[in-house]
Amino acid sequence: MSIGVQSYPELYTMLLGWNLYDKIWNLLTETGIAYLPFLGLIFRTISQSYLKSHHGAEFGLRNLEVNFIGTLLLIFFVVAPVYPLDVQSVSYTPMCGVNAGNTYTPGNTGTTYDKAFAVPTDSTLVPLWWYAVISVSEGMTSAGNTLVGCVPDLRKMVTEVEMTQIQDPETKSELQDFETMCYMPARTQYLADKNNNTDTLSTIQNDLDQYGNDDTEWLGSHSFNDVYYKNINATRSVPGFQYDASQDLNSDTNSINPPTYGNPNCYDWWNDVDNGLKNKLYEALPKTFSDEFSSFINDDATKDNVIKKIISNANSGYSGYDNANNNFSSYGYSHVASALGTWFSQLEEYPKLYAAGQAAPIIQALLLLLIFVFLPFALVFSSYRVHAFISASILIFSVIFWSFIWHLVSWTDASLMQALYSSWFAEQGAGATLADMIIGTLVIFAPLGWFFFMKALGVAAGDFVSGIMLNLNKLGETSGRTVGGAAKGAATNTASTVGKMMIE
Repeated sequence: MSIGVQSYPELYTMLLGWNLYDKIWNLLTETGIAYLPFLGLIFRTISQSYLKSHHGAEFGLRNLEVNFIGTLLLIFFVVAPVYPLDVQSVSYTPMCGVNAGNTYTPGNTGTTYDKAFAVPTDSTLVPLWWYAVISVSEGMTSAGNTLVGCVPDLRKMVTEVEMTQIQDPETKSELQDFETMCYMPARTQYLADKNNNTDTLSTIQNDLDQYGNDDTEWLGSHSFNDVYYKNINATRSVPGFQYDASQDLNSDTNSINPPTYGNPNCYDWWNDVDNGLKNKLYEALPKTFSDEFSSFINDDATKDNVIKKIISNANSGYSGYDNANNNFSSYGYSHVASALGTWFSQLEEYPKLYAAGQAAPIIQALLLLLIFVFLPFALVFSSYRVHAFISASILIFSVIFWSFIWHLVSWTDASLMQALYSSWFAEQGAGATLADMIIGTLVIFAPLGWFFFMKALGVAAGDFVSGIMLNLNKLGETSGRTVGGAAKGAATNTASTVGKMMIE
């Protein structure tokens, strides 16, 4: 019988947690600590029998027999590790994304977790009850995810564009050259034509009507491509373009020993399929971006906004295209100040939401690891009482069930983004900010809502993780600055709250 978990890290924390449970239980039995509850059972029975005025001995004997046999049965089925859990019996099958349908086992995921976590080589045993609890919990969660279905991870799409940097220094240099040799001359000519009211303005106005009033404010301007770029050539050789003497201002001098590469016109330099600058910029995105989100990057305006964002992320300090390509507003330079507040807010919010979403399954897996490790101590210290088993079972189910809750939040996120985002990568208004605020809240408080609901119904597990989940928001906010301190704080709070709850 196999167990399907909900994330890559859970593959390892599941095995490691129960392996440690097995060893801790052996330690408790070898030291005799596991048998201390029986002394308490005998003492309680004797004291209760002594207080009985009539038939105390008979009552005490029968009470001792029932409690003793009941405790032994609980230890055998719920506490003692007897059912084997090997590496091949734990698997993870992503339901959505590029790896959907592929099944992975510990040590063979192709992720960095394979190196970060050691797969236990010795045999691991799990109590029958807890094996059933985790099997049912994982199965219910997977079934719930299937009912919701897959949705495009639009938060990932926006975040990847927001965080994309041009890594190739040659592409950065070429970008600067294009601004100097193409964009600035074209813009100068455009301003001159605008002052003289030339015939070219009608063509440019048509492009402005189609692509927006800020079309002339960035390097890939459709207006400049249609009117100016075909008549402007690069003043130096551009790698990848064949030499053409008709495009070379120094063709007489270079006739004997022509350059390796040519001087293309700016239109070809920007748009060429094989060597064009536009495609080179687009290639800075992750390799799987186009395949995963092709249905959302399906028009010229959206593609333009992707390229604009990549250029603005370059942070190269060049005064020309760095300003000309940012997406503050529909009117380029003149309305930059009006959108500074929104822009800086989103600049902080995107990484925060992305970090929280990425941290959630890791924190979930580590919480399960801690619960499995603390479980034998809690069961012994609770004197093997039934309410402790019930509370722990609800607790394990609830933490595993978080995966369904977060999947539901992802579905909500995709729906809100499609409803409230005016565009994916350009100027974002109040609707987009509202969607970000809602999802940022749900990532943290939706799992808490489950526990508040349990607490309202009188379930003991309902008040165990409030402090832990609130720290997830703090971890997302400070992930880039104080990730070590935040993780340490979350781990400390986790240890104290889980231990307190399980003992009660």
